[in-house]
Amino acid sequence: MDHPLARVLDRIGPDARYRTVDLAELLGLARSSVHSLAASGWFPGSVFEGIPGAAGRQRVWTGAALIAAADTDPPALDHTRYAPSTTWRLGCMCEDCLSWHNDDTRTRRRAKADAVFPQQRREELLDLIAARTVPTIDEAAERVGVTPSQVHGIANRDPNFRARLDEAAVALCSNLDTCGRPGGYRSGCRGTMCRRAHRPLR
Repeated sequence: MDHPLARVLDRIGPDARYRTVDLAELLGLARSSVHSLAASGWFPGSVFEGIPGAAGRQRVWTGAALIAAADTDPPALDHTRYAPSTTWRLGCMCEDCLSWHNDDTRTRRRAKADAVFPQQRREELLDLIAARTVPTIDEAAERVGVTPSQVHGIANRDPNFRARLDEAAVALCSNLDTCGRPGGYRSGCRGTMCRRAHRPLR
């Protein structure tokens, strides 16, 4: 595993001085994790200096010391001591760390999607479709200020919204002889039955 400092070399000034708080910000870690990792030998080359105006001492690194540390092999990670969020950011790609990363990424994306397409906008979209104010779900999405992919993304992970969307979209049926079959969608119907015939749920 490469040393985590190797990923931020372009942000380290050789003549600059770095405290624990600076190193934590540089690596995206908690300050307590940096303290613990430094004590375990992850960031050699520090010196202890007094804290101006306060009792106690603090670790201080020169940029040159951090650059040198980046070229070393880091000690083995103790997964019982650190959270997966920390070990992932340090570069561990084991199954547990990768699982944490995937879950964290999924949660962040969903939170972002929910912020862009909150419940109020969902209700507005469903009302537009049910009233047949628009001919398609895509146009309803545009009217409420979201993209069709955002609408379908929420529908794919929220069974309740998907069911309500299907119920509202029944109103979009063109009542063609081919409705409910793939030909109905090709003929321009965007009702629920034709959409499902065109692209069945997996």
